[in-house]
Amino acid sequence: MVSLLKLGGSVITYKEKPLTLNIDAIDTICRNLKHVKKPLIIVHGGGSFGHYYSLKYNMHSKPDRYDIHGVSVVRCSMIELNNYITSIMVRHNLNPYTIHPLTFMDKDKPIIDKVKEVARLSEEGLIPITHGDILPTVDKNYYILSGDEIMSIFANIIKPDKVIFALNVDGVYNNMNEKRLIREISAEESIEITDVHADVTGGMKRKLREAFKIASNGLPVMFVNGLKSERIVKALNDEAVICTMVR
Repeated sequence: MVSLLKLGGSVITYKEKPLTLNIDAIDTICRNLKHVKKPLIIVHGGGSFGHYYSLKYNMHSKPDRYDIHGVSVVRCSMIELNNYITSIMVRHNLNPYTIHPLTFMDKDKPIIDKVKEVARLSEEGLIPITHGDILPTVDKNYYILSGDEIMSIFANIIKPDKVIFALNVDGVYNNMNEKRLIREISAEESIEITDVHADVTGGMKRKLREAFKIASNGLPVMFVNGLKSERIVKALNDEAVICTMVR
């Protein structure tokens, strides 16, 4: 069975520093991913690359006629970030295979056969890796497709055995003052979430919303600290780990 891993922008970049990679975090994650012996698909966020330019050009997930130069710049920044990540993966003898979202999206709808093909590639030994992006719709409109939404799309079609969001914290907290880790959440529960790092794709609230969608299809979701990369590996290898589980 295929596993699905989201590398959050707050893990792979320093979101408060424009266009700044967290090279140590990426390197450590890639080194540890060698110990995962099951098919894997990776989605990564935009962090201080895509999010930085999305904010600069005032772009959002809602389709609109955004500045066409901004569309180009956001796209180029995401490709640049993806190239950094995949080059580090190759250095650690992993087999990344970049798939840009336009390959499996038709405007704002997924192309089911193309998504299934992504899963097939992972079963053949590659690690398909995709990312948040800015995509065309109709009438010269564009919209931002977040990595979190891609996770929900992939999970719905592929039905992976593991769905993991790697964050820069241990999981979901009740609030950022107490920082009490919520070990398990169900969609029926009412919880208060303080969204510390609001961004163009919705921050923690968006992640929870997409996690609830995934969990409603019977697939438990794990929110894990990606800056402690051994936890990603443990989660993927079915070992106990500190996290928030969304059921």
